[in-house]
Amino acid sequence: MLLVSATTKYKLLSTVVLVISVFCVNGQENSPYSRYGLGDIVPNQSILNRGMGGIAAGYVDYDKRYDLKGFYPKSQTVNFLNPASYSKMRITSFDLGFEVDNRVLRTPATGEKFAAASAIISYLQLGVPLSRKHELGLNIGLRPVSRINYKIQKIEQLAGVDTSLSLFNGSGGSYEVFAGLGKGFKNFSVGVNLGYYFGTKDYSTRKQFLNDTVTYFKSNHETKSSFGGILVNFGLQYAAQLNEKTKLTLGAYGNLRQKFNGSQDIIRETFDYDVNGGVYRVDSVLVSSDVSGKIQYPSNVGFGFVIERQDRWLIGIDYTTTKWEDYRFFGESDLVRNSWMVKVGGQLTPDPAKAKNYFGRISYRAGFNFGPDYIKVANQDLSQLGFSLGAGFPIRKNPYTNQYSFINLGIEYGKRGNNDNLLKENILRISLGFTLSDLWFIKKKYD
Repeated sequence: MLLVSATTKYKLLSTVVLVISVFCVNGQENSPYSRYGLGDIVPNQSILNRGMGGIAAGYVDYDKRYDLKGFYPKSQTVNFLNPASYSKMRITSFDLGFEVDNRVLRTPATGEKFAAASAIISYLQLGVPLSRKHELGLNIGLRPVSRINYKIQKIEQLAGVDTSLSLFNGSGGSYEVFAGLGKGFKNFSVGVNLGYYFGTKDYSTRKQFLNDTVTYFKSNHETKSSFGGILVNFGLQYAAQLNEKTKLTLGAYGNLRQKFNGSQDIIRETFDYDVNGGVYRVDSVLVSSDVSGKIQYPSNVGFGFVIERQDRWLIGIDYTTTKWEDYRFFGESDLVRNSWMVKVGGQLTPDPAKAKNYFGRISYRAGFNFGPDYIKVANQDLSQLGFSLGAGFPIRKNPYTNQYSFINLGIEYGKRGNNDNLLKENILRISLGFTLSDLWFIKKKYD
């Protein structure tokens, strides 16, 4: 296998990050469903977990055989969904993920369809084992939580005389920057993520009459919102050794209902377009700035298990539920409903011990998930069904170093809605994750 120096690897990775970051800025999606609630929810697991249908409650990347050694001979991917897993960190890991999202929207009634693609950075995180002896781990990170982006044009006849054109625009999203601690007590682990959750919403409706005899002013109804506050997530895990090589890990995570502060700018105005297509205000009908309010974030809980055969395979099941009916945005509810999801997945590593058989050391993953979406439009539920495939590729370690690298690939295909809904959405998501690990804070035995 080709040996690449650590400097070359990090230069290559920096180039990849730069290229994808530029793409993330320019990429756009167009999902009308992102109009409701907090928008389209971004998958909240690592690329490794997403390749297994999203199971994460009982997952921890850890091998107890090396607890008494002075080194940990492989990288560790951090499971940020359940902070209890931080207690098992034995090597410092820098984790980042990217995803490319392609959506196809169809209207069952007419057969029309629209496709759009976008790309984002899925997460950035750094996990550090503060004390291997006392099983104390720290993780800090940043990740997107939801995205809002849609542009819809509607033309309709009014009283058989005039025609009106309406343009509905939405943009924004939400993010979380967090720091978490995990502490182990023999087979039992607890953890907490303390984060700052923040985001924006910008919704506008522009209307104009298409009339060649009478000139009407165009109207714009726009509301710009920003919000932020402290978000706390908890996690638990319990590991039981079933036999010499088989382990069962039970896990649970979640958050209580929480409130954030928000501010809104409310704009009601008439406008027109200049010669370059830009928008300028003709007259302000109503402008209210810095209107304060509260956002009520719903409670969420997930629990599940993972059964793992040492060096060979693992399989797990998760169940998650969120009480979206408690969601409020500046005192108003939305077209949302309580949601739940079942996730099933597993991983197989054919022959990790044989150094010459690289394909045997690759971890192959698969999974699926299903459950109703949290959005409920026109009093109709939106069903969700997803399938995933994934793989983990170990990178050959450079000699005389403590650096280990791993690449995770995930491919997800999902459906939202069916022929009974106004709109169906098919999603193909390709994700790539990099785990760069190194041993830090090792005491020297010889000077």
